[in-house]
Amino acid sequence: MTFNLRFDGKKDGLNSWIYRKDYVADIIDRYHPAIMGTQEGLQMQLAELESLLKHPYERFGVERDTNGEFEQIFYDAQVLERLDNGDFWLSKTPDTPRTQGWDAACLRMVTWGKFRLRAMQQELFVFNTQLDHVGPKSRKEGSKLLWERMQRIAGDAPLFLIGDFNTYRHTSLYSYFTSQEGGPQLHEAWPEAVKQIGNVSYTYHGWAGVKNDDERMAVRGANHIDWIFFRPQMRVLTTEVITEDRNGRYPSDHYPIQAEVLFPSPAKLPPPQK
Repeated sequence: MTFNLRFDGKKDGLNSWIYRKDYVADIIDRYHPAIMGTQEGLQMQLAELESLLKHPYERFGVERDTNGEFEQIFYDAQVLERLDNGDFWLSKTPDTPRTQGWDAACLRMVTWGKFRLRAMQQELFVFNTQLDHVGPKSRKEGSKLLWERMQRIAGDAPLFLIGDFNTYRHTSLYSYFTSQEGGPQLHEAWPEAVKQIGNVSYTYHGWAGVKNDDERMAVRGANHIDWIFFRPQMRVLTTEVITEDRNGRYPSDHYPIQAEVLFPSPAKLPPPQK
């Protein structure tokens, strides 16, 4: 699952975290993802979310700025064993914490984890990020840096790249991740799923939800800015953009995305990196 939680904004009124935190926890408990990447969560929000969840999760990831947002990864330790993890910033000095890159309006970073599926003893990697919402050069150069680090960290192993990419499907950035020569050549869960649940494929709704007909008419499908990418060794059985609301109130200004993924037998995958 990838879930942009929306930071606890003072100007959000009835959409403030205090009014929606129980709803967020309920969605996660009902879908119970083995692994989840979150974006925009503040330290207080993430701690409260962890305490509200009925299913125990472990989590990791550092804040991208002092007293700032996190790109944390939650995982079910009964399903996955964490083997390694780290963070880097999308800047010219990625290993220097809290460094801003190119024309970005905010500090941007990546949190990653290396895991072993306990049932299969299969290793996999998850990279979680949020690209800048303003700077096109930051998104472009940051994506190149991200791919360089993914190759260095994960090699040819199965991996997921998840998060809020703040760009649309028809852009060159999407093509870079999915089809451009020299890029990652990743697949995206929504179009590749055997079964798509729901008829809304955009993921940012700005608190308006499916009732925002003007947005649906203008950007149906293209405004899918939260993505679950994966390497093609795996098969996506189902993908759902979770669009539910309670009396017109939504858990976030983004819809969470859930995917059910089938791993091939370990014999068909590259050996783990030493």
